[in-house]
Amino acid sequence: MLLDCTQPTPPDPPARGLSKLPIYSLLAGIMALLLQGCGGQADGKADGADGESAASGRVLQVMLIPADTGADTTLDDFRPVFNAISEHHGLQFDLKVGTSYAAVVEGMANEQIDIAFLGPVTLYQAQQRDAAELLAVAVKKGESSYHSIILTRADSGIKDAKGLAGKSIALGDANSTSSFQYPVAMILKAGLDPVKDLERIVITGSHSNAIAALKEGHVDAAGCSLNAFEKAVKAGIVDNDAFKAAVVSPGIPNPPLAMHPKLPEGVKATLREAFGTIHEAEGVTPEMIRGYGGAQYDRYDTEFPQSRFDEAMVQLAPVTKELVGEIVESVADTTSSIRAKSRAGERTAAK
Repeated sequence: MLLDCTQPTPPDPPARGLSKLPIYSLLAGIMALLLQGCGGQADGKADGADGESAASGRVLQVMLIPADTGADTTLDDFRPVFNAISEHHGLQFDLKVGTSYAAVVEGMANEQIDIAFLGPVTLYQAQQRDAAELLAVAVKKGESSYHSIILTRADSGIKDAKGLAGKSIALGDANSTSSFQYPVAMILKAGLDPVKDLERIVITGSHSNAIAALKEGHVDAAGCSLNAFEKAVKAGIVDNDAFKAAVVSPGIPNPPLAMHPKLPEGVKATLREAFGTIHEAEGVTPEMIRGYGGAQYDRYDTEFPQSRFDEAMVQLAPVTKELVGEIVESVADTTSSIRAKSRAGERTAAK
């Protein structure tokens, strides 16, 4: 909950056995708890910081969408910049990685999270619930956008989205902008019904899993970000010459940082100033400015127009909640059929 520690809620009734303690002991204990929650000692660092934020009177809760690199690596990517903001602006943070994209949206909607690192689609989902306000977008060489692609084997014969008719595709998380929503939108734009016209859709949960499914020959295509594919090539996971981007999306605004609308205006102003200038602060190096998947950026733009995200959502308008539900249901039906066939084969082999 977004609580104002200057007006603490009444303490819970004493636990069994405490009623025999002197009243001044109870009061001292209550005061200690209040001081710990609203004005205790702070170590000035993000991730588990204990104490008050200079501007808000408490530690600001931060949640990041999960990346293919894993939770620990994601935290390592973002700790340096949040620590630098703690040092230069007095704000304190507690960083966590969400278990899923949806979990981060729910955390914002339930007022458990103050700041979130989201995708464009999850930003929209949170804003629809009055739970997010755009804070900043990462910038590199003057650019603040990335691309979604439909990846295929170079020798597949698939030249565009229309070529996916009767083929199979692996997608990432259903709430992922570039590994699910945009690939589906590009399929729709080609005049195909992803449920009826494709042979099969596999939801793998991440960019890297979708690429792996294609590499291993389980599907004919994969939806992912261009950045994720380039990263896989750089890591030696896939051969660049063996694959091609059959379809490339228009530019998508980089995954943004968002803050909860119910934060005090003074805190919002401090956050905007902090993220907008932290790249110029003493002791801050270029390696400390990171984005999704650990990608390095030059700075954060706190004046990035909300309209750019709104335009992206117009492109995704055909990807309705109902259609996503149909896709998920079709995946479940396919999985059940495969499992049934597998069990039948096992029984036949056992006879």
